[in-house]
Amino acid sequence: MTYDILKSRLRGTMITVFDPAHAEACDALIWNGRKPARMAKVIVRAADARDVQEAVRYAAANGMTVSARGGGHQFTGIAARADMVIDLGELDTLRIDVAGRSALVGPAVTNTRLASALERHDLGFPAGHCGDVTVSGYLLGGGLGWNSGNWGIACHSVLSVEVVMADGTLLTASAEENPDIFWAVRGAGPSFFGIVTAYTLRLHEAPRAPTSCVRLHSADQAEAVAAWAERAVARAPALLEFAVKIGAGPEGPVIAAVANVFAASEVEAAQVLEEFFRDAPEATLGIVGPMPTPIVALYQMTGESTPKGARYAVDCLWSDGCFEEALLRAVASIAAAPSALSFVLVALRSNARPIPADAAFSRAGRVLTTFYGIWTDEEADAENRDWLGASMHQFSGVATGTYVGESELERSGLALPTLSEAALRRVEELQHRYDPAGLFRIADPMAARSVA
Repeated sequence: MTYDILKSRLRGTMITVFDPAHAEACDALIWNGRKPARMAKVIVRAADARDVQEAVRYAAANGMTVSARGGGHQFTGIAARADMVIDLGELDTLRIDVAGRSALVGPAVTNTRLASALERHDLGFPAGHCGDVTVSGYLLGGGLGWNSGNWGIACHSVLSVEVVMADGTLLTASAEENPDIFWAVRGAGPSFFGIVTAYTLRLHEAPRAPTSCVRLHSADQAEAVAAWAERAVARAPALLEFAVKIGAGPEGPVIAAVANVFAASEVEAAQVLEEFFRDAPEATLGIVGPMPTPIVALYQMTGESTPKGARYAVDCLWSDGCFEEALLRAVASIAAAPSALSFVLVALRSNARPIPADAAFSRAGRVLTTFYGIWTDEEADAENRDWLGASMHQFSGVATGTYVGESELERSGLALPTLSEAALRRVEELQHRYDPAGLFRIADPMAARSVA
């Protein structure tokens, strides 16, 4: 095998295992400060879709496995788990058709860049909750984003994709053209059998008065907060997004009840929040807002909780049980967390629109609980990962699945599916049809078919 043949065909650059900068380049593939042990033999930094085609053809001809790297934010590090990693960082086209309410978006465009550009045109899209995540892996996994209760899961606002297949061909997939591939690209996540080089997105009218309010409560108020949240979310409109963040405080866990309203006017925002909080627990540690929060401002707020360079272990689960059960278990987890940086998010989405059945994304629930283990010292890896495993195990009897974008793909003990049984079977059939040699089958989170 000689890499010179591939190098001569690329407009972009490549780094091989023989280059002095190889180890550093492999580490740079992954956003998490805790790097995966496996390292690619070659990293192709594609300049365009043609480079992706050349790299895929070379890998197929030489029996190499392939993974695509958009932003490297999946905490398990799946972007680096292949013989060849194709870095899509230069594929960052962003063209907005204001009149047609659509956008052509490259896989390396970040959520912040997309949201900022759209806001200038009073347009919106259910971009992800983390600003520096790119759209590539986010949309492949489905896309639980801002205002998704109202706008829907992000992948359902994808109109078409340009995708390089395992044989190196570049094709378009949409509802009318290559519909099987289009079905799979919306939710199959790391089990998708190709590399997307461009998305065409349907855009929405932007909310003119996005507004947020946060109420802080002590841990002993958990039951009261949960009882109120069930009532409040049940009567709230879909444009209200609600979650509770539980973090460490000086005197124990602190519960932050966060309501984000994507309203059309300040009057509507005020009315929705007044009704939402009308019977909230009176005892608080403080109230922040209501305050204007365009999506770009929301990114500034969420970014403070996830410092770059820290070490992460993250996992999540869907459940259909009562919110109180999830909240109490999350509070107990934070009380036992070895790191004060760790936190848990418990989102209640009973007011969200039903999920259409026309895409691979097919696993959800009314409650999504996500554990973020965050620490800085490598020597603390084991205790923090043990904490994550123990926290997830609390839910072994009620979990119905997991969301692949925040899932620990190396989880032991608790097997959680990312797709419905029917969707899983169809994805597997399409994998064998379009990628018979298993070029892209590096990590298969969907192998977990049941809840242990």
